[in-house]
Amino acid sequence: MSQTPLLSIVVAVYNGEQFLSQFFECIEQQALESYELILVNDGSTDASQSIMEAWQSRLQNVKIIQQANQGVSVARNSGLDLATGKYLTFPDIDDKLYPEMYRTLLEMAEKGALDVATCNGRYVYEKNRESHPIFPLNRLTSTGVLPGHVWLKQALDSRKFLHVTWLNIYRREFINQHGFRFEPGLRHQDIPWTTEVLLAAQRVQYTDKQFYGYYIHSASVSHKPDTDDTLIRSAHHYMKILEMLDAINERYRDKTQHIAACRWQIAKEGLGIIHTIDCMKDDAKKKGLIKEFFDRGIWGLIWKNAHDLRLRWRLGRRYFRLKKALKA
Repeated sequence: MSQTPLLSIVVAVYNGEQFLSQFFECIEQQALESYELILVNDGSTDASQSIMEAWQSRLQNVKIIQQANQGVSVARNSGLDLATGKYLTFPDIDDKLYPEMYRTLLEMAEKGALDVATCNGRYVYEKNRESHPIFPLNRLTSTGVLPGHVWLKQALDSRKFLHVTWLNIYRREFINQHGFRFEPGLRHQDIPWTTEVLLAAQRVQYTDKQFYGYYIHSASVSHKPDTDDTLIRSAHHYMKILEMLDAINERYRDKTQHIAACRWQIAKEGLGIIHTIDCMKDDAKKKGLIKEFFDRGIWGLIWKNAHDLRLRWRLGRRYFRLKKALKA
């Protein structure tokens, strides 16, 4: 293997003992000749560390970092800071990487001098093993090399785009030149990350081959009802995301002013926050969140970015309902 690996695989691990063996088998099946696997143990309290150490001798060029639990963003940043590969990728340990994924993306990246190479995947429902493409094949088909903002427009216009890091490989020098890092403590940090990376990228290519299985674990999907406190936390995460997306739109104004979907996604996520507020049961907590929603300027941000008349009509109805709840 060359001294500089072609691919750095950066993985956040938190209490992943039930998934790690399958994950390492997937890495083995990639049959990569030049890679490094950087495992960031983010304060696991189960047997993850010992499983990783057992596999360290079986796979080549495996580095294990231990840190106190700080969340997936900080774990990814820790691994990114140590990565030395020409390209980077960030898979999740509870998913499945199909053979040929990284070799195909690396071939695309090398041939096209890409900043980002990306592919399709499959939603896999663990309970019944049903699956379907993440990006419907009639909405997004394979492309040639495109400027990143052109691909972002196509993807967002499909209305089926999933903002995720794990379908992509990134040229590490490109990521570092722009100083891109994941936002600590933010759930769904892939939304602002993916948006800004694609706006900055000059050369991107997509293949509609389905190389990644994104597992929907039925046992853990919302069988526990949300409480008002979990709803408030979710709303706070999305308020931050909206503020970040708006700032990104301003930074890349020369591109985003021609991409209506960059504004649409802010309004769409904003409707999600309003739906979260609607689901709250405690009137005092609901009023507090609505007050923050307006005082923080989130409503104004959503309205500013809702250029579609139908969307504005939907928002307008909700505006009066929110104001009424504040006065109740």
